[in-house]
Amino acid sequence: MPLCFWKYQSTAINFFTNPDYKGTSLGYEVSIIHLLAIALLIAMFLRRWPVKFLFPGIILYLLYFFISLLSIMVSPNKLYSGYELVKMIALLITALSLTNYFYMTHDFDSFLYGISTLIIINFFLCLEMKYLTGIPQVYGIFPHQNSMGMFMALLGPIFLARVINKKESLIKTTFFLGIFLLTFLSVLFTYSRGALACFPIGCIITITLTVVFHSTPKALIILSITGILGIGALAYSFPTIVNRFTNATEASGETRKFFAETAMNIIKAKPLLGCGINTWSIVSLNPNYNHHLDHPYFAIHGEFMGLVETTYLLVGSECGLLGLTALLLWYFYYLFHTLYQSFRWRKTEYFYLLSGIGGGLTANYLQSVLEWVLKQQINFCMLFWCFGIIAVLIQGSREHTTLSYLELYAQKREEYLKQLEMAAEAAAEEEAAQSEQLEQPEQPMPEDRQNPPTI
Repeated sequence: MPLCFWKYQSTAINFFTNPDYKGTSLGYEVSIIHLLAIALLIAMFLRRWPVKFLFPGIILYLLYFFISLLSIMVSPNKLYSGYELVKMIALLITALSLTNYFYMTHDFDSFLYGISTLIIINFFLCLEMKYLTGIPQVYGIFPHQNSMGMFMALLGPIFLARVINKKESLIKTTFFLGIFLLTFLSVLFTYSRGALACFPIGCIITITLTVVFHSTPKALIILSITGILGIGALAYSFPTIVNRFTNATEASGETRKFFAETAMNIIKAKPLLGCGINTWSIVSLNPNYNHHLDHPYFAIHGEFMGLVETTYLLVGSECGLLGLTALLLWYFYYLFHTLYQSFRWRKTEYFYLLSGIGGGLTANYLQSVLEWVLKQQINFCMLFWCFGIIAVLIQGSREHTTLSYLELYAQKREEYLKQLEMAAEAAAEEEAAQSEQLEQPEQPMPEDRQNPPTI
């Protein structure tokens, strides 16, 4: 399923779409990922696996979805709002299918190998764009360089955590170290200021969790090697990075400021449910909220306005403070559990997933202050899948087991068969004893009882 991201743009079909719209969803989208998720759920039903629909944290997402659904009442365009609601339902289906698969099997390696293949393919495409096509800010298979930067910032710390925390062969350790370096280089190629600033923070969080809960000599050695390689790559790209931060266009900063002011005006005017999900590009053209429509940028914007460059202001303006609160509760529920469960799983092979995802989530949440791309389909889907992994580990902690459902089922089935075998052996022994007793010759009656005395 992760490999489907490679052809995601070419396989996704949008119904009743408006390609000129500038929202977080541009149509009623169906992609190969959604179809595979449905197929996986059907396969689990056919195999009679006990599919769960309520995993830890899902209630908070349903709360966010319900508030988003309510916001459609105040939406100026119900069709566009429906785009985003259908996307949220489709992502919930993909999350349920993959979370159930993880819960049944704990097959996290297949997922990571699939993502690794995707990162390798994307990296070579970035090299082609950068050195053959001459594109300064490459984006690989993603719709935008910021999307790629956020995607790599979420996954990079997971591979770093795998390398420094899991005991495995030198070949596997070298492979995952290489994948981590590819995520790092991909972020450098984007020249996305948000990703460049937040990727190191995510790695620092992962390293901190490792040092606190799982410090080993191997971890220190690999951290040193990774640090040296990272410094070399950073030194190579340092002049361009500095230029990206110091010579940013003044228009870019002004439009960010104007969008933020417009979003705050919408929140003040409609604090509960906002202006309607996925309708920012329409409502932000209202002069009652946007007081800078005479600016040269807005004079050429066209029919629809661009999006405010922060996820939190975007959600706050479209779904109100209720929607923003639900989103933050949902986000930080999983971030809290990456820290809390790291302590509980610190002596298991799955610790690396919690420490790595904790760093990746921190990077994405911070980058979302600067950019809105976490709500793009491809980034939102990967976020859901990471939440699914955390939910499975939370569930395992509650059930006091490190085994998957199928492993636990096999163990209990083996114990049950042993009990049946022992009961059968005991019954056979008892039956043999009874038959032996019946086969014994009858003892002669004592003489005094054969001729009883007469009175």
